[in-house]
Amino acid sequence: MERDRFWEFERSGWERAAARYEECWTDTVLFVGPLLDAVAVRPRSRLLDIACGPGYVSEAAAARGARPVGLDVAEAMIERARRRCPDLSFVVGDALQLPFPDASFDAVTMNFGILHVSQPQLALAEARRVLVPGGRFAFTTWVAEGNAQDEITAAALGEHGVAVEVPEGPSYYVFADRDECRAALVTARFDRDSVRVETTTTQWRIPSADRLFEAQLHAGVRTAAALRAQPHDRLEAIRAAMAADVRRYADGDHFALPIVARVIAATAG
Repeated sequence: MERDRFWEFERSGWERAAARYEECWTDTVLFVGPLLDAVAVRPRSRLLDIACGPGYVSEAAAARGARPVGLDVAEAMIERARRRCPDLSFVVGDALQLPFPDASFDAVTMNFGILHVSQPQLALAEARRVLVPGGRFAFTTWVAEGNAQDEITAAALGEHGVAVEVPEGPSYYVFADRDECRAALVTARFDRDSVRVETTTTQWRIPSADRLFEAQLHAGVRTAAALRAQPHDRLEAIRAAMAADVRRYADGDHFALPIVARVIAATAG
């Protein structure tokens, strides 16, 4: 398969970001439990975790007795997953061309990976292909409304940043719309009546007012590219604005940012 510019941008970005991902992005862990509940993981389930990052979903699935395989396009992420979970299986691979035969897994998960692939519809189709009939697929995607981390970042960049061109990719909120999501899953040959879309709201607790900025700069891809291209004075203005907004969410010695995502699941027809 020919790889496009966004595919390479994301792959190389996560190779760079892997070193600080675990330190910075503790928010995605908060949705692992609901994601595994959505695919009804049980002992000895064969589970594929696409865009596995450092292995959070695979680790939790194994704790429930499943037999997970984690897959990520970035070798550095796979290396970190293998160090964290040496007894589990992790492979380098592409969500758009999964290196597994048809009907290889009982369940497939994708925790916030759908916005990082250049062809989300193809990723859904590939997830369906490797599922057994009746197998469950679940993924998470962000919701714009009420999502403090996104609101803070967008406001600071909008007010203080200069425009930066990055390769065009899916919306950060791809498939967050219920009707669009259902149509996409049906197109990928999931059972229409099985589609479930649940909204999960929680709080991401971070230890410092600068943590969100540091995460976006050092452990992200698209926003990191925009930040790294800013002149120094603009970057510092963005940093200060983000920290000031984070302080509005002070909660004891931490900061509690409301975050919202959809947990979406469907059964292979």
